[in-house]
Amino acid sequence: MPTAVPVLTVANHKGGTGKTTSSIHLAAALGHEGYKVLVIDFDPQGFLTRMLGKTAPPVELSSLGLLGATADIRNVEVQKVSGFDLIGSTLSLTKAARKLTRPTDVLWLRETINAGHDYDVVLIDTAAALSVYTMNALVASDHLIIPVTPEYQPVVGAEQTWQSAGLVQDKLNPSLGTPKFLLTQVDARLNRHARYAGYLRQKYGDAVMKTAIRTSSSLAVASRDGRTVFDARNETRGAVDYRAAALEVAATFEGLASTTPDPSVSSSMETDTPAAAPPSTNETPPSAGLGRPSVSV
Repeated sequence: MPTAVPVLTVANHKGGTGKTTSSIHLAAALGHEGYKVLVIDFDPQGFLTRMLGKTAPPVELSSLGLLGATADIRNVEVQKVSGFDLIGSTLSLTKAARKLTRPTDVLWLRETINAGHDYDVVLIDTAAALSVYTMNALVASDHLIIPVTPEYQPVVGAEQTWQSAGLVQDKLNPSLGTPKFLLTQVDARLNRHARYAGYLRQKYGDAVMKTAIRTSSSLAVASRDGRTVFDARNETRGAVDYRAAALEVAATFEGLASTTPDPSVSSSMETDTPAAAPPSTNETPPSAGLGRPSVSV
C-alpha cells in the first residue's frame, strides 16, 4: 500500500544531468514553501551529502541504516540543512550492496518509510546506475523525477530510466506514478537543446514538466560552497526555476498543493514547434513509447 505522505525519487541512469542539484533544490524549494522535507542520500558515492558540506555519518545513522527489519526513521539523527533534513550517505553502501542480493532486499526502504515518520515529503537521491538502492527508492516511491539535460547521452539515460520505472510499476510498485522528465541545464542559445527538448515533449507529452531549469551561475556557486540558491538571493534564475519546478511537482501530491507554476518562469526552450522525429544526428535516441514499456524480467 502507498504511504500517505508522498515519496519522490530523483533518478537518471546517466550522470551529469543535474540530478543531485535537482534533488537539493527541489527539496530546499519545498522546504521554503513550508513543507517539512526529508532527503535521503541513497548514492554510495555520497555526492549530495558532500555537496552540502556534510561529513559521512556513522553507518547506523546513514541511509544504509534504513534497510533492516528494525529500522526506524524517527530514531535516526538527521543533519539539518537550509530547507530540509538530511539522512546522509556513506561509502559503506558500496560494500553492503554485495550482500543485498535477495529479491526481498528491494523492499526494505518502503517498509521503513511506511512504518512512520514526521515529514510532509520524503525525497530520495540516487546514484547514476540501476542498483539495489535505486530499486529500493523506486519501490518506495509514489513519484519519479528524471532530470535530463537536452543532449544525446542524458536523453538515452533518461529513456532507460523510464523503462526501469516501467519494470517497477509492473512487477513491484503499481503505485508509482508516471515518471516526469525535468529539463535541466537548458541553454536557449543551442539549437540542439531545442531539438532534444522538442523530441522529448513530442514523444512523452505531459510527462515532460512545463518548467525547465536554465543554465545558471548561481547553481554552480551554490554547489561549490554547500549552500542552496535560496540561502542568499532567491530571485536568481536558479532559484526562480527550481521554485517553479517544486510547485509543479507539489501540484501532483494529492492533498499537498494545487498551485501550478507560472509559465513565464519556464525556460524559453518550450519549443513551440515540436520535433517530428528525433534530432538529426549520427546517434538517435532510442524509442520508448508513452505507456509502461515492455520489459522482460
